[in-house]
Amino acid sequence: MFGDARRVTIGHADEKGTVPPDTSVVRASDRVYFAVRPAGDWTFDPDDKQTLQNITPVQDTSALVPETLTLVRGEEGARAAVMSMPKSRIDWFAPVTFRHTIDTTNGLSLSEQYAPAYPFLRRAYQEGQRHLDVGRPLRAIRALRPFHGPATPSFSFVDEAKALLDTASTQILDEARSRFRTLRRDLVSEPDAAGLARLDSFRVRLDSIRPALVSYAEARAETNLPVQNRIETLVHSADQLYSDVRSTYRRETLRIFLRGTYDNPKLRLYLAALTQLLVTPDSAFAVSTPQVDPLQPAALDSPRHAELQRRLRSEGWATGFREVVRLVNENIRERNEVFGAEIMKSLRLRRPAAPQPYFEVIAAMNARLAEDQTRFADAWGRALEKVTDVSLLNDLQRWRLASRVAPGTVPERALRLAEEARSHRWAGRLGAANARLQLAARLTEPYAPLYYELGELKQAQGDTLRAREDFRRARALASAYAPPEVKMLRQLLAQQKYERALTRADSLLQEQSYWLLYLPKARALLGRNRHAEARRVLRGAASPSTTRAMPCTRFLRRPTPAWMSGRESGGPCSRPKRYGRAAQRLWSGCRRCAPRPPSGASPSPRRQGTR
Repeated sequence: MFGDARRVTIGHADEKGTVPPDTSVVRASDRVYFAVRPAGDWTFDPDDKQTLQNITPVQDTSALVPETLTLVRGEEGARAAVMSMPKSRIDWFAPVTFRHTIDTTNGLSLSEQYAPAYPFLRRAYQEGQRHLDVGRPLRAIRALRPFHGPATPSFSFVDEAKALLDTASTQILDEARSRFRTLRRDLVSEPDAAGLARLDSFRVRLDSIRPALVSYAEARAETNLPVQNRIETLVHSADQLYSDVRSTYRRETLRIFLRGTYDNPKLRLYLAALTQLLVTPDSAFAVSTPQVDPLQPAALDSPRHAELQRRLRSEGWATGFREVVRLVNENIRERNEVFGAEIMKSLRLRRPAAPQPYFEVIAAMNARLAEDQTRFADAWGRALEKVTDVSLLNDLQRWRLASRVAPGTVPERALRLAEEARSHRWAGRLGAANARLQLAARLTEPYAPLYYELGELKQAQGDTLRAREDFRRARALASAYAPPEVKMLRQLLAQQKYERALTRADSLLQEQSYWLLYLPKARALLGRNRHAEARRVLRGAASPSTTRAMPCTRFLRRPTPAWMSGRESGGPCSRPKRYGRAAQRLWSGCRRCAPRPPSGASPSPRRQGTR
């Protein structure tokens, strides 16, 4: 080429003629350099530059014309000449030959590590391989996402990366299928909460692997891999298994939950706590009627429900109650009801023995979820008539009062003060509770229930007169609000003002036929020695022809003991200690009772030892 059989060598270089070039330098540059070096102990002369310019790089059939040619001089002369051209002209995966009039070189293959896309794809390949090596095939598929479809440029490791994808997908599907078979075997034989939790976890796992596998399968459609069919089959099978097992588990669990009678203390406590959660949402001021939202057992941690929470924990039943709440929440979310027809039928058949209107409250919530306002109003009204606990009556009625308060009328500060007052009261700090509740009650007018709470607090402090003033204030703010009247009737009975109590109860019963108003009337009649009339009042309140099936029904069905009829020397007001809950309620307000029933009394054996 240069005469005298002198030859040159050509290699991929950097701007300074260094062969091989530094990887980072090549990637950072927008040009490609080739170094031409003398093959032997000689150097380039300035006259050789013209000969060097006649060397033409060729790739495939296209000639690449160098833009520059520079001699790199050293101490002994030019030992290299560097030609350059834009990197965009180069196909990194086709060999480059150098052609001259007297000779042509063999193809010069450029190293793939200098290609622009090499570091990104190589890093993805290495990361996928690392995840697969440590048993994380799903992460491997996600890391190898650049290889799901055709990967360009086609580096030497692309085929290996696709093989890793196939291996990872097979591992995932085999593991999922094995896990599903185990779950199906365990759950079909014995469905339980732990098994359903495992199935929930498995379905979440399927939801996480499904997008990755579907994306991979769609990109590799030409390979006819059964990945997509297998994952879809697994998802469908898991959903069907969940539906079947959940239905079975729910029925079995609730059958256990409702087994037995209301003499079962666990059943009574669970229903009482569930009723409290249903009728005590976070705020009664945002809606005009009760809303059925997912229940939160943490709501029982509030001061007003502290006794329920304490009993649940002391008996070791808190965990079991959370399972009941979980079932109810699933019904609300999946079936738009608190309990289904089978459970409601069981509650309805047992409602004459229920200490509180559990069936009516739950039926009202079911109607509310079904958006059936007629059924809701009917069930809600029957619950108000049957309730035997003044606190529960207050919870039910406060909704009606809250619906009449314009949004924003009750400030957040007042609600916060009321909650602080309840905490102080539960801790025994009645003075601090009183100060906060007084301010909260004034801030929330015309919302009456806080004045009722204030009256309860003052009554707990022993200030009956001021308590009555607050009860009257609550009644004046809401004429249909019954709990303050119940409290005032009880005060009159405690003071043996039976005639006043009887007159007031008769007046109230003209407007509201509540059991909590019938009972003070009966107790007032007993205080006036009008025993037959008291019995007729209670029998009328518990008559099957009315919507009220009162808790005293069983008591009324028993023969009248002699001490109740007044034929014995003990008098009609002897307070029974062993005659059943209804009798205990009936005489609990009388202050003329003898120490115990006369010796002729014959308590029911079933009720011995019962309060």
